[in-house]
Amino acid sequence: MKRTKISIIGAGTVGSTIAYSILLQNLAVEIALIDIDKERCRGELLDLSDSLSFSHQSAIRLGTPADANDSQIIIIAAGKKQKPGQDRSALARENKKVIKSVMQSITPLNKDCVIIVVTNPVDVITYYAQQLSGLPTSHVFGTGTFLDTQRLRGFISEKITIAEQSIHAYILGEHGDTQFPAWSCAQVGGMPLSAFNLTQEELDYIAHETKNKAYEIISCKGSTYYGIASCVAALCRTIIFDQKRVTPVSCFIKEYGISLSMPAVVGAHGIEKILMIPLNTHERTQLEHSIKAIQSYLD
Repeated sequence: MKRTKISIIGAGTVGSTIAYSILLQNLAVEIALIDIDKERCRGELLDLSDSLSFSHQSAIRLGTPADANDSQIIIIAAGKKQKPGQDRSALARENKKVIKSVMQSITPLNKDCVIIVVTNPVDVITYYAQQLSGLPTSHVFGTGTFLDTQRLRGFISEKITIAEQSIHAYILGEHGDTQFPAWSCAQVGGMPLSAFNLTQEELDYIAHETKNKAYEIISCKGSTYYGIASCVAALCRTIIFDQKRVTPVSCFIKEYGISLSMPAVVGAHGIEKILMIPLNTHERTQLEHSIKAIQSYLD
């Protein structure tokens, strides 16, 4: 069986955990782990290779930027971590330099490849990666609010005691402080979430906890990686099997001239369709606020 080649650029905590999460999927993949810190990368490889006996179809090895040239999926996890108290504009300035260096090192690219950007602030870095890649914007997207949406569904599930797999609700806009839940479109088993009689106070609490969970994790242990790694592994499965799964990811929206999260159909060639779900007046205002925030980071 021919393996799908996946290059992971950045073998820090996030990149190596992504590699581990993909291996746990037991997919027919060949992972090339790439990092400028070759000794750290070698250590991660040796550690990860111990899990291969539980993943009979997968392979992992040390890679170089040239491996990205013929990869079907490229995952960019290189960059500075957000420090406690650091705002996203400062992080954007640091990681813009990183993404420029990364994109220069991996070109020319396989024209059919899909790039998944994980590096934060993900909407800004995704936009720059799209500009620098030379690929159609549909082939380059960021993890966006995928994890935030999973968190939202988890909090709703706890409140109404219904499995989160039966809950369809999205966090949209920026992956950051201006993100917002699209409450007006939220459904549970085909019924509107409003039918479950949650108070506005309860909804506000859920939205607050969803937005601030990452900051709480960073405050406690310095960084987040398990949740985002699981999301990236799920995206890889979606691409490999062309599942056309609707996922809120950071994609380029021509109308706004930037990348932000909207539900999108993800398949073998990246973003196949963006679902511009209807928003009420308040949510539309929140979306505009999110657009302005991302534009300010780009400026």
